[in-house]
Amino acid sequence: MNKRTITTILPAAFLLLLLAGCTIPQKVSRKEIPAPPVSYGADSKTDTFSVAALSYKEYFSDSLLAKLIAEVLSNNFDNKIATERLRIGEALLQMRKGALLPSLNIRAEATGTRYGRHTIEGVGNFDTNLSPNIDKSQQVNTRITPNYWLGLDASWEIDMWGKLKQMKKAARERFLATTHGRDLLRSAIVTQTAMLYYELIALDREADMLHENINLQKEALEMVRVQKEVGRATELAVQQFEAQLANTEVVLIDVQQQIVAAENQLLLLCGKYEGVIERRNVITINGTGYLARHGQPAQLLQYRPDVLTAFRELEASLADSRAARAAFFPTVALSAYGGYNSFNAGYFFNPTSAVFQLLGNIVAPVFQRHEIRANFKIATASQEMAFLEYQKSVLNAYQEVKTVLSYLGKTENMLVLKSKEVTALTKGVDASNDLYVAGYANYLEIISAQKSKLAADMDFIKLQRNQAHALIQLYKALGGAWQ
Repeated sequence: MNKRTITTILPAAFLLLLLAGCTIPQKVSRKEIPAPPVSYGADSKTDTFSVAALSYKEYFSDSLLAKLIAEVLSNNFDNKIATERLRIGEALLQMRKGALLPSLNIRAEATGTRYGRHTIEGVGNFDTNLSPNIDKSQQVNTRITPNYWLGLDASWEIDMWGKLKQMKKAARERFLATTHGRDLLRSAIVTQTAMLYYELIALDREADMLHENINLQKEALEMVRVQKEVGRATELAVQQFEAQLANTEVVLIDVQQQIVAAENQLLLLCGKYEGVIERRNVITINGTGYLARHGQPAQLLQYRPDVLTAFRELEASLADSRAARAAFFPTVALSAYGGYNSFNAGYFFNPTSAVFQLLGNIVAPVFQRHEIRANFKIATASQEMAFLEYQKSVLNAYQEVKTVLSYLGKTENMLVLKSKEVTALTKGVDASNDLYVAGYANYLEIISAQKSKLAADMDFIKLQRNQAHALIQLYKALGGAWQ
């Protein structure tokens, strides 16, 4: 075996020993994700169309609400902040993409150094000037030795094991997660706007109902006062009616304050200090027609921004784990430079001053094994956490839809029954007034009838509002409100 063969084999053998001493973890694989149920329950329809595919303009039939939502999305500060955060994610992705490409720099230097007589460089320069093998242009200035450099530096880490590729993939998946995060925020903004809008309409109706009831109470109060004057009622009856009227007026003031608070919340969402919130006087939402069109649970994986965000984070964590595993392997890199280098300015751009170098290197981790192994354990644990978070998000989405569907299925019956109650109590108020005038009922029965009717009216309005809110929640739970 000759000397050249030995010098070739020994480095390769040494490298193999290094790799053998650093145990490489098993290849990281993607975990199987359990599929959600095929339906939302035994009573659930199996229609494959989901209202999540509809834009908010299609889902909400109220043009004033659609106009308000458009204004909010255009001016909302949280939405604008999310857009800027998305730009940051895009910049980070571009940075990771650039890591796969060679780096190239232009460098210019000009130095002047005085070397002492007892330094290696000083003695070398002095001795060089005495050499008969150089001409005058090659002599070095020993007082102040200049050095000029102009050229290019290049380096490239060869992604032999896929580490940089996986890091780029992780950045891309996190950018997509940020995109879905913005969609989630947009969905929350649309939902909040719609719920506040219908809350305002419900409060307006409550205020109207209270005004109407106050007028009825004033009429009843006048009737009792007349009855007192003719000796058919007592001062106690008058005071009871006055107390009831005062209590209802307090409730009206509270509702009016709630209206102001809801309007201010909508103005905040719009990014405005002042303004008027245009709205209807009745609660109308097109969502009742889509109640049975909630699609299948598997479609949540396609539409829900929070589920999509969790999935992208899971994919990013998988890429992180693979990049951490690739760190166990040697790093292979190439570097080069070329340009002009001279100590004589007059010959700086002369071909005799041209220089270049090409260098390849392989660096294998030895003493960093514990750090690399710790990073790999962190990455794999993070991947497991992301896997659990994804499963949790899917389960949460499924249960949200199932709960809202159950509530909406009962709301219609509740509204029918409450409507019957309101009708009966309305007749009861009229009857109590007639009976009181005829002397067959006392004032307490009138007060009780009025209280019961007012409570039923308010409950009916709240039920309508809750139904509208539930339809909005269903739209969001299915993955809509962000398109």
